[in-house]
Amino acid sequence: LMPIGAAATQAPDVVIREVFRELLNQLDVKRQTDSLSDDSVRGIFAALLNPRIDYLALARWILRDHWVNASVEQQTEFLHAFEQYIINTYALALSSGERIELDVAGDPLLRKNTAVVSAGIKVAGSDAIPLDFRLIQRDAEWLLFDVTFSGVSLARTFRSDFSYVAKTGGIDAVTTHLNLRRKGSP
Repeated sequence: LMPIGAAATQAPDVVIREVFRELLNQLDVKRQTDSLSDDSVRGIFAALLNPRIDYLALARWILRDHWVNASVEQQTEFLHAFEQYIINTYALALSSGERIELDVAGDPLLRKNTAVVSAGIKVAGSDAIPLDFRLIQRDAEWLLFDVTFSGVSLARTFRSDFSYVAKTGGIDAVTTHLNLRRKGSP
């Protein structure tokens, strides 16, 4: 297994496989030592995934004009809230399954500086749920931009949800919305 930092020259499907393998290994170690907690899971996800997600490209695409018209401070606050929301929501969802498997199917679909890696995820022996990981190449590194679960794009879902909130209160309202949702408020 190559260290995650060495992934810059790897193919996008290899990046997905290795990040996921390392994620599962670290979760298993925590389970075996009875030290698996919500905070430890968030820490593992943040350490492994935050450097692999293109939050800036996502924010620009999701918020469009609200992003362009926001101050640097507003953009920074949104990015922090968005990162925390992503990690909190998806780390805890994936960590609940005892046996998690990811099967990457075939070669990635490559276009210019983007790639789609198709896979299936199984939790506790259930039927595989189809996933598509969409990545963007930045310099020599592949970064995650979107994940599609059974045909539903997370980026498009965020864009739809956030645009409704942004229409009434701009980027500040979306940041507040994310912080409240992350903390469990409606």
